Amino acid sequence: MSTPKDPLLENEAPDRNYYATGVLLDTADFVTEQTYHRGRLARALATLHGVGTASGLRVAHETNALDPIQEGELAVYPGLALDPLGRQVEVSSKSCIRVKRWFEGYEPGKLLRRTKTDFNVGPAVSGLPDQGVVADLFLRFRVYERGWTPAMASGLYDATDAVSPARLRDGYELRLVPRTELHPPNVPDSPWPLPTGGKPWPAPSAPGDMAARRSALKNAILDSWHPGRPALLDKLWGSAFLPDELRFDKSQPEGKESDPAWVFLARVVIGVSGSTDSGNRPVRTGTVIVDNELRPFAVTVAALTRWLGI
Repeated sequence: MSTPKDPLLENEAPDRNYYATGVLLDTADFVTEQTYHRGRLARALATLHGVGTASGLRVAHETNALDPIQEGELAVYPGLALDPLGRQVEVSSKSCIRVKRWFEGYEPGKLLRRTKTDFNVGPAVSGLPDQGVVADLFLRFRVYERGWTPAMASGLYDATDAVSPARLRDGYELRLVPRTELHPPNVPDSPWPLPTGGKPWPAPSAPGDMAARRSALKNAILDSWHPGRPALLDKLWGSAFLPDELRFDKSQPEGKESDPAWVFLARVVIGVSGSTDSGNRPVRTGTVIVDNELRPFAVTVAALTRWLGI
């Protein structure tokens, strides 16, 4: 299956077709129709809910008891996320990345051995190895062509056997990328900061604090305008958190990845020993620790009502 470029990366104009009897329609008109509705929905989702995991997508390390080093894999369970453009990225069934195959597929220079104090994971993570390779798992929206249907040929030559894709399916792509920086970077902060002092809830007896929080929230909303598509793509290409291989592609125009709208899922620590193998890679110990809580979350209304107890 090939992966055509998503029109939402190039066009977010709020223009929709005007229909009238006798008007001829072509491919561009139908693409415009789809892009308008998809773009408006994505714009609303990104503005109302933000970026990140909305449901599911838990990442876990699963092993075969007979051979945990050779047969271990990272499993991503079904779920739904919103990417920076507001597109829904759905994983409908469990997907896996085999740790051994992934580890041996990277050049040794990118598999940096780190000590426990340099993993930069959350405080809730336990069982960390003394040494490990840190990698981040990302998810991206992808479009896949499905099936074939006869189509009238176009171009310089006519043909009687021309075909085109019958359907486009919204899909996804997973990438596990080793962190090659001196120190693994922090996950970008939420655009919604805590009030002064970091108190999650004001005391009912402190009306002044409540008023300050209300004012801070209103000002955060006034400063939260979601940039247009070109500005957002420039921000993603310039992100210090996204690894270079997710932002740049020498085969693309200007050397940039055409779709850098990745969603961060988890930080993974692959335990290694102090020795190296014949390929000069650190020797894995079989321990793999996953931090699921560093990721951004697109908190739903249902989750908020449960949290508030209403």
